[in-house]
Amino acid sequence: MNSSEIIIIGGGLAGLTAARHLAAMGRGVTVFEKQQLPHHKVCGEYLSKEVLPYLKQSGVDLEDAPHIDRLVLSSAGGKSLSCPLPLGGIGISRYALDYRLYQAAEKAGAVFVWQSVEAVLWRDPHFQVTTREETWEAPYVIGSWGKRSVLDRVQNRGFFSKSSPWMGIKMHYRTEYPKDQVGLYGFEGGYGGLSVTESGAVNFCYLIHKERFRETPNLESCTKSLLKEHPGLREVLEEAEPLFPKALGISNIYFGHKEPNKDHVLMAGDAVRLIHPLCGNGMAMAIESGRLLAEVLDEYIKGGNENRRLLEQTYRKIWEKTFKTRLWVGARLQQVLTSPNGLNIGIQAGAKVPFLLRTVIRKTHGTV
Repeated sequence: MNSSEIIIIGGGLAGLTAARHLAAMGRGVTVFEKQQLPHHKVCGEYLSKEVLPYLKQSGVDLEDAPHIDRLVLSSAGGKSLSCPLPLGGIGISRYALDYRLYQAAEKAGAVFVWQSVEAVLWRDPHFQVTTREETWEAPYVIGSWGKRSVLDRVQNRGFFSKSSPWMGIKMHYRTEYPKDQVGLYGFEGGYGGLSVTESGAVNFCYLIHKERFRETPNLESCTKSLLKEHPGLREVLEEAEPLFPKALGISNIYFGHKEPNKDHVLMAGDAVRLIHPLCGNGMAMAIESGRLLAEVLDEYIKGGNENRRLLEQTYRKIWEKTFKTRLWVGARLQQVLTSPNGLNIGIQAGAKVPFLLRTVIRKTHGTV
């Protein structure tokens, strides 16, 4: 049977961050990812600057990514508001960021296995991690398999049986859009973001209620219907050239509670919790989640403590202290912006009280 000190299931931002960090600390790390990197994923592709110093220290080069320091809010009714971003961010595709993190993790010593994990079983004092091809053993397992996975069902995680009305759609375009700007566009049944990535492509990623999506036959038709009703989106995308053969989509995006650990598997990134996309902080949160878990686990192993409950409680407390407030604010913000006329009211309030919007943005982000 193959063995590793730490097995990480999932090669997304949190898993790759944890892998690089732990490997750099001298830990034996094996990452299981079902699809060879890089590949595109449904994502807003705006990365808050709060994690840039850490990524630079980790050897991840982001010099080609455009810096974004301005937010534009735009409603389907034609109202808009522009404001500076207190912290700002960069535009970077998941295709590029995942691959660069993978290269940094591999350079640090992490081993990658391109196989899909089918089962994770705790057999005290080790886990058995099984793929179709083989079985591995490890005393520690990190679950970073993203928003929703068959492993959530296998582990009988409570949220998996709950239906979510939200789905995400993404496309890259060749068109003109300010490189220093991220746009948030509200429409009936959802909202979406526009920003420029490191390749010069404009990313349009939006969250839409499944009832609204059912009014259209496919992903492409759904986007076209939004352009017809939203003058701001139409201005940017009506003549734009799609850069993917077809749009990317995911369904059942769940924003509710998830356990930070289940059957002694420690969860990171979207496997723990999602922040609402309009907060523009999902990628940074995933990276920070992977870093925090790596630090907690490394300290636990160095301390020679065999109390798993203590490890899990420590991680839960640190995770909640770091993310609980921004998740709460993000949820309230989504309620406002997805309610009838909510964005129009928000734009009017922001125009009258300029510091209000900046305050809300700060509440959903960390600091450099």
